[in-house]
Amino acid sequence: MLLGRSCLDRGQSKLGRHVNREPPPFSIALVVLTLIYIYKMCQNRYDSNAATQQRSEELKNHYKKRRDDFRNDPRSSLELEAWRNQDNDVAYNLLNGTQKSFVPPGLVGKASFPECLPWSKCDTFFSEYPDHNPDEFILSRTKLSYIIGNLASYDSRQYPLSPNDKRPEGQGFCHTLVIPSNRVYNVVDPNATADNCELLYEMHKHFVDFWQTDQGKEKILARAKRAIDDQDKKLRNAPAPPSNSQGASPVYDEATRKNVFDHFDKLKEPFKKLEAKDFRFAFHVFPDNSIGHLHMHVFPHQEMFREVSTKVYDWKTVPLDAILEVERA
Repeated sequence: MLLGRSCLDRGQSKLGRHVNREPPPFSIALVVLTLIYIYKMCQNRYDSNAATQQRSEELKNHYKKRRDDFRNDPRSSLELEAWRNQDNDVAYNLLNGTQKSFVPPGLVGKASFPECLPWSKCDTFFSEYPDHNPDEFILSRTKLSYIIGNLASYDSRQYPLSPNDKRPEGQGFCHTLVIPSNRVYNVVDPNATADNCELLYEMHKHFVDFWQTDQGKEKILARAKRAIDDQDKKLRNAPAPPSNSQGASPVYDEATRKNVFDHFDKLKEPFKKLEAKDFRFAFHVFPDNSIGHLHMHVFPHQEMFREVSTKVYDWKTVPLDAILEVERA
């Protein structure tokens, strides 16, 4: 009996020493560092969400002001009506003002492609698109809209001499456009948002439906590859660029050329795996538009698909969602 009691006491004593032992200092430090890390991650996420929300509000206000300024201008309704009727006798001081969004005067009366109609004074590069462009340029069509590829390459390395504020390259890999088949000038045009934005919804749906087909993905890739090939040919046939003040010259040498084509090949397969939610659908709002015909820009928003594309126009690139939210208010 005494032996059993003694063994029990020793067991309780050992158990007590085990329970009361303090955790080692490094365990406390690890917990503290983990909590600090979690706090900072949460704070960064909060700051990022706050910045995103602020930017969204800025873009909505940007669109609303541009829209109201345009529609309140007494010239807008008169010029829009004349432009829709293809009236070449109007000056179009608003629609073709400082941004020069119609075809250049030097092209009036000329055709850009054989067997296509010549341009008129009030045309834009997207007006009556099938009449002025080869049928192969249209990737998909519905009654209301066309999907077309950007004629410019998406890769900035193919434009070594272009100034930073007027970059011609696309805003992302395989930058694509959706345009209405009828004359709609810009997203500030009342016809763009008529009938609860029916046209904008249709343009978005057109691309999404097209993207969900294998044929759609391949056509978009082929159009982007052709833009790269066309620009590559121009560069290789062009005279050597002049040196700048430091004695260096922008180059498109064989190493750069190889990088351009390797980059396209590297992104082809990841691109085909994207979903509709991975694309940015957006507009450049008048008077920040370059072409006087409504066109929705579509390009992937992930950084890997934009690393060699221009970002100088991001400030004026207003998402479709922001425009729809303003119009629904």
